[in-house]
Amino acid sequence: MKLQLLFIAVVLLTTPLIWLSPKTWRGKIMMLVTLLVWLYIAPLSLLIMLSVAVCQWLLLQLGYIRFRRQRLILSILLPVLPLVVYKMGHKIDDWIVPLGLSYYAFRQMHVAFEYYKGQLANFTLEDYFQYLLFLPVILIGPIHRIQQMQRSLRRLKWQPADFSEGLERILYGMVKINFFGNYFFTNKLHAWASNINIPLLKTYVKLIGFTGNAYMQFAGFSDLAIGMGLLWGIRVMENFNYPFLATNMQDFWTRWHISLSSWCKDYVFQPILAFSRNRWIALVTAMLVLALWHEISLRYILWGVFHSSLILLTIIIRRKFPSFSNYFNHHYFGRWLGRLWVLHAFAFSCLFLIIKDPFQLSIKLNLLFK
Repeated sequence: MKLQLLFIAVVLLTTPLIWLSPKTWRGKIMMLVTLLVWLYIAPLSLLIMLSVAVCQWLLLQLGYIRFRRQRLILSILLPVLPLVVYKMGHKIDDWIVPLGLSYYAFRQMHVAFEYYKGQLANFTLEDYFQYLLFLPVILIGPIHRIQQMQRSLRRLKWQPADFSEGLERILYGMVKINFFGNYFFTNKLHAWASNINIPLLKTYVKLIGFTGNAYMQFAGFSDLAIGMGLLWGIRVMENFNYPFLATNMQDFWTRWHISLSSWCKDYVFQPILAFSRNRWIALVTAMLVLALWHEISLRYILWGVFHSSLILLTIIIRRKFPSFSNYFNHHYFGRWLGRLWVLHAFAFSCLFLIIKDPFQLSIKLNLLFK
């Protein structure tokens, strides 16, 4: 809550300064503001992550290593190493705060891949820092793309409609996080479930509450990022598109955490598909990367395998039973059945995340939440 309010306050206070400044200075001011906030919150973390970014930029831009593929591998390993160290639970010091480390590392890898593909031939270190140090997305994403950021900075123009929309999105985000997520799904629904005497129903209600809170937290923080970006004139990509209106799990993963799922599609699924010519291997690998991005643990591996299986099942049913699949996509009653299936399939997958030991799934459901 404190970081939410700090970020929103900083963005609101600096918005007039940005729009009253010359156009060529606006991106620089955004970068400097982010630097100052990060320096205040976690100075050593900032030093480490900026050092990694400088080393990566030197590898890509100045070409100290002759071969492009080797440069790509090294420039990906640089941001991956701190991410893996933190995800494995090795804390260097309590006051090093890995603020948005997962999003930051994936943005760095995105730049490396785009440079390797020839899409970023001559980007300066300042361009890179303006992309990485953008306050609205530092905390919890989305993983926006550098080309989109550069276009937005070139076309930066005061738009009253965008400013108004930005304030609305910030309000929506705060309501999702604090009212629906924290108050309703976490406190009220949990308290109501505690009074239920039927163990299976009690567990079901708590599981739906966990799922609802997870969605409201992620979607709410995405709204905050989009809203704050709009106040500064930068439109950040949407991260959620009503995922529980999806009628199958393949459609769900085009709506849930869109910036992460599209990142895995572009930089994991498609390269592995091109190399292996095997759609299933590429899909499972992409989902495992997506899962391990959250946490390097057995429970997230099982969670990723579970979702891979659901997506594969959806594809097989669509191919072998097209009429059955069309019913869930094109008929009113069928669509709602599909939506109920998606909600409960995702909620069930959260069991892997709630319990500490994945091998305890055989324990009675009424014991899982005690």
